[in-house]
Amino acid sequence: MTLKEHIDDIAGSLEQGVFPNETEVCDKIVHRILDVLSWPRYDHGIRLREYPLKGLRVDFALCHPASEPQVFIEVKRIGNIDGAEEQLFGYASRENVPIAVLTDGQKWQFFYPSGLGDYEKRKVDELDLKEDDSDEIAERFNRYLSYEAICGGEAAGAIRSEYKALSRQREVEKHLPNAWRNLVENADELLLELIAEATKELCGHSPSNEQVLTFLRKEELPLEQPNASNSRENRQRQLSLSVEVSEVYTRKDRPLTLDIATLLIRKLFGGKGETRRKIIIDNVIQVHLDHGGRPRTKNVGQFFNNALQNLCSDKLAKRGKHGYWEIY
Repeated sequence: MTLKEHIDDIAGSLEQGVFPNETEVCDKIVHRILDVLSWPRYDHGIRLREYPLKGLRVDFALCHPASEPQVFIEVKRIGNIDGAEEQLFGYASRENVPIAVLTDGQKWQFFYPSGLGDYEKRKVDELDLKEDDSDEIAERFNRYLSYEAICGGEAAGAIRSEYKALSRQREVEKHLPNAWRNLVENADELLLELIAEATKELCGHSPSNEQVLTFLRKEELPLEQPNASNSRENRQRQLSLSVEVSEVYTRKDRPLTLDIATLLIRKLFGGKGETRRKIIIDNVIQVHLDHGGRPRTKNVGQFFNNALQNLCSDKLAKRGKHGYWEIY
């Protein structure tokens, strides 16, 4: 069986709830995946269970060379993953390992322990064996956890690279509102000219600089990052401007169909460059719920894979690197 086939088989078993405790997760999910990723099970000092750390024990230590941990994996009972980061990072900081993994068998979270910030800022990837595309999961497992990638140093390099890319993205998003505010406050000449030209193309008349500035200052982006309620209001306002979307939600309790999902994906992310698949899914689901749509509870990952593939087939989307998509 290929890694993808093993993942599909595990996902089916997860649906049936056949892993009742942490021991079952370790023996029948984690060991199984590590076997397929070519980790030697019986070579001394390579794949270690219950690795001792000054009175503590981490569930798995993956070593290269022998007895020198490169990866720590902390395992929890299914559904019990939240809040376990502190324990995992305590282990990782003691040994300075480059990769830390937290899993309950279904969800797999990959961290760069040497990064800055809280646990969430050092999380570079998250996989869900029940919901995510098994091809993508297999690619990520091979990238971060295969024996070959660990031994060659590629896995540590990939984790570090992903962390830096996400950190840069967060810094850019943090400063975009202030960059926009500076342009508006300083009446940037090029910005005024571009808006004036675009307006003239639409109506045949050029606005005065004062008209443009008045408009920009009314439409100015907030200095602070929006909180959850503001984000919801922004999404609702954004979608309410579209007659096409508004017509979809003329009644409440609409199911999230493929047609609705693809429409929302394009409205929310069209022309915005590469976006992480999880962000696309989370935002579309939230907007759907905000408009009174019926929650989707089954096969969410596969459903969105189908929606994105449909857009791809229509040349309205393109798969990017490692779980990112670009929507046109």
